[in-house]
Amino acid sequence: MALDTLTIVFGGSLLLLSLLTPLCSPLFRRPTRTPQKRPLENLPALSVIIAVHDNATETARNLPAFLSQDYDGEYEVIVVNDSASNETSDILMHLSRSYPHLYTTFIPESSHYLSRRKLALTVGVKAAKNEWVIFTDIDCRPATNLWVKTMAGYCDSNTDIVAGYTNYDTTAKSYYRFERLVSACYQLRKAQNGTAYRYDGHSLAIRRSMFMNQNGFLRNLKYLRGEYDFFVNEYATAGRTAVMIDADGQMRQDAPSSKSWINSHLYYMETRKHLRRSLMPRLLYAVDSLALHLNYVAGITALAYGILFLNWILAIAAGLSLIISIVLRTAIAHRTSCYMGERIPVWELPLMEIRIAWQNLLFMLRYRLSDKNNYIRK
Repeated sequence: MALDTLTIVFGGSLLLLSLLTPLCSPLFRRPTRTPQKRPLENLPALSVIIAVHDNATETARNLPAFLSQDYDGEYEVIVVNDSASNETSDILMHLSRSYPHLYTTFIPESSHYLSRRKLALTVGVKAAKNEWVIFTDIDCRPATNLWVKTMAGYCDSNTDIVAGYTNYDTTAKSYYRFERLVSACYQLRKAQNGTAYRYDGHSLAIRRSMFMNQNGFLRNLKYLRGEYDFFVNEYATAGRTAVMIDADGQMRQDAPSSKSWINSHLYYMETRKHLRRSLMPRLLYAVDSLALHLNYVAGITALAYGILFLNWILAIAAGLSLIISIVLRTAIAHRTSCYMGERIPVWELPLMEIRIAWQNLLFMLRYRLSDKNNYIRK
């Protein structure tokens, strides 16, 4: 009887875990769509700022999408050229003949001991003539020609920062897109429910006056990357960050190479050491990962035990708990991916969710073994 009671308790616990742990998923706590705050007939003037560095191919392919936006208000596109090649300059000169709202500037070649990318963005902000500026990147392109209009709809008097949703192009690996989706759920949901912690997307609208009054990237100029993470972490305040996930306003980034994808994670490992308010976001991630693995480890262990010792009731309960977990997690992931406009193969979702935690451990190990001077401008 004692054994039967334990079997019932363990079996019931496994089934309960399978029902509850899927709720400990960032994909279950996805960001919600909020209505645009500003009437579309009263849109603000905007400045789009893009830094380029020897990106001739990306400039020719993506810049026209920024210049051809359907926007009734006034907007300008400012490209800060940090390129050593004449090819990029020639492309910019050619485009400026067709698009009078394209402006170009540059940063001095002699700039040392600071991130040239952050310096380029700072130069762009100073050159902007409008209060609202949008940071983006030349390896990205708006999903539609309504991107500027959609972002502008969230730029109202009660907002200082608008964080738009960015994911990789559909040609990128499924795992890259899934991981970016999970990361966005963490970041954008935090911005909607408290104070934004970080932002690694490529569609960030901010107030020019806030940037100038608070000295922009001054406190982290020596770090090569993490410009958007640092800015949001330092200047976001509760209730004054809007989240934009509308389909018309999404940004798509070019599919990365394996090297650039790995490097982006290693740079983040350096950046996050210097971010404030990191305890709760990192604790939440740890709890989510623990719940995911606890459920699967408990189910697999109980299934093996039940089969080995011919405890078929426990084995059935364990097998059923694993099936429930996989089905629930897959359904949640698929629903959220569709909600955010992603098309990721359903059969890949369960394994990709498990992979994220182990992939991050590998990145942590790789970062610890790397030369930390690689992340600082020398």
